[in-house]
Amino acid sequence: SSILFAALVLAVSNGAVWDCDKQTSCASCTGLSHLLDESNPQEDVLRGDRDNENQQAEVGLLGDDELGTQLIGCNWCPLDNSCHAYGSLLNKCGSDDYLKFPDVCPTDYPSETTPEFLGDWMGSLNDVIGNLTILDLSLPGTHDSLTYDLSTTISDGGIDDYPELSKILNLFSGAVDIIPGQIEDFIRQQARTQGLTISQQLDNGVRFVDFRQMKEGKGDWFSLHCLESNQLSLTYLKEIHDWLVAHPKEVVVAWMTKHGNGGAKGDDAYPGVSASDKQAYWAQVVDLFEDLIIDTDVSSPNSTSISDLIARSHRFIPYLGDYEEFASDDLKKHAMDGSLIDNQLGSSVETETISYQSEKDAFSGAATTKKNDKASNRLFLRSMATSSPDCQIEATAYMKFDPFANADDQIKACTVGCFDIPSLVGWCPSSLMDVAQMGAYYKQLTLEMAYSNFDQGWEFPNAIYLDSLDVDGTIRVGTTLPWGVEKEDDVEEHRTTRYPYADTLIGFNVKLACKMGQGDETRCKELEDMIDGRRDKYKMELWDDGKYGRSSNWPQ
Repeated sequence: SSILFAALVLAVSNGAVWDCDKQTSCASCTGLSHLLDESNPQEDVLRGDRDNENQQAEVGLLGDDELGTQLIGCNWCPLDNSCHAYGSLLNKCGSDDYLKFPDVCPTDYPSETTPEFLGDWMGSLNDVIGNLTILDLSLPGTHDSLTYDLSTTISDGGIDDYPELSKILNLFSGAVDIIPGQIEDFIRQQARTQGLTISQQLDNGVRFVDFRQMKEGKGDWFSLHCLESNQLSLTYLKEIHDWLVAHPKEVVVAWMTKHGNGGAKGDDAYPGVSASDKQAYWAQVVDLFEDLIIDTDVSSPNSTSISDLIARSHRFIPYLGDYEEFASDDLKKHAMDGSLIDNQLGSSVETETISYQSEKDAFSGAATTKKNDKASNRLFLRSMATSSPDCQIEATAYMKFDPFANADDQIKACTVGCFDIPSLVGWCPSSLMDVAQMGAYYKQLTLEMAYSNFDQGWEFPNAIYLDSLDVDGTIRVGTTLPWGVEKEDDVEEHRTTRYPYADTLIGFNVKLACKMGQGDETRCKELEDMIDGRRDKYKMELWDDGKYGRSSNWPQ
């Protein structure tokens, strides 16, 4: 052990390694790695992040004569907000404290304040929307709401739905020259859709939560998206409960499934999980929300007003997947059947031309859809979420892990083969959040179109769920990721550009309520002016970026 310690001291004294200590942000720090040659530590060589702008891998599967060489990442220590080389004597963090991958760096979020208005928008608007039902309103929602807190543990119920990720895991898991945990972190980057915590999402106007859950082999229930969450499902539910207690005039709808399929039943819904295990877990959820959960013997989403839901303390409304088997007969009254979610998926950004038209059709016809769904107590949900296409995942993985991959060929396979966006040239999105923010850039077009065409009869669904929620209820449409990873040669002034997602849906709710005669003219004008003023802070912006897939005049 003394010999190893001496080797590490020599390694960190080498000039190249000290470049770790020159990094001033978590993202830039964890984006660097260096080769530690244990047989000759003074030959330690700093390497740039192999993810950075899709450069061909500089290091990869090592030959037999190089097995003494280990790839080590630069580590960010949050205790002193500094970057350190592996083994640095200046590192104040223990092995469990330091951050070694960019996607676990802190999200850019103003911790000193909570957003004005959005945390209590239902209560603030109660004099206008209070007589409406949940199935009259349009709720801002998030997709895979808990993926901000994914671990690197493969979920028992997650990876099977993503065959390309299984292929990557098997193909590269034996590589010598890979930082421990790097493959699992790669999977996490293809699974993470949110940067804000669940409390922050609620603070920023979200009232529809896409709550994924699965009983894992260890016996406990976790959230998931390919990977297990870091915390138990009940921990996140407790956070929602506590938030509702602190915001006594707000209502939250949660869609509780394994993989967003409210109609799946039995083993199709939760593979390998017994009915008794499901019902035991559901009893815990009901017990947690005892003072807040809906009682459908008394209240119904299509007939009970927002004001009455608040007065009865029926402010948590779960839509439960596998409803018949998941809830015992005596506890069924505390949930809605998940099959009552009218989930219209649409298309993702890889077919943006189709997606653009599909969203226009959905919004221009939303009034009719909502009317028909309300009659049968169904909630009209529209997905504006994105997904990582298999070809993008595969191209990114080869560029990251395979030293013999031709970067130009992989980028072409990713851009031309995966996406129909003409301005996406020379860059393959390396994470799902990159895909999501590029998608959000185009989602803002149809969101703004629907809001502007209210007088022509366009409406929003009862809820929308999407990715990349950002500060002040916005969605991020720029190129910099929430945890600070920037792009080279992008349009600098638009790196963190945002669109006012939550305020747009809330503003629609005000317009609709006032059109229905809820609120006098003066009050309606006051609220519309206030919300339009909030929206003006993040007016829709379009620009041309010929590399990163942003176009000012497409699609038409």
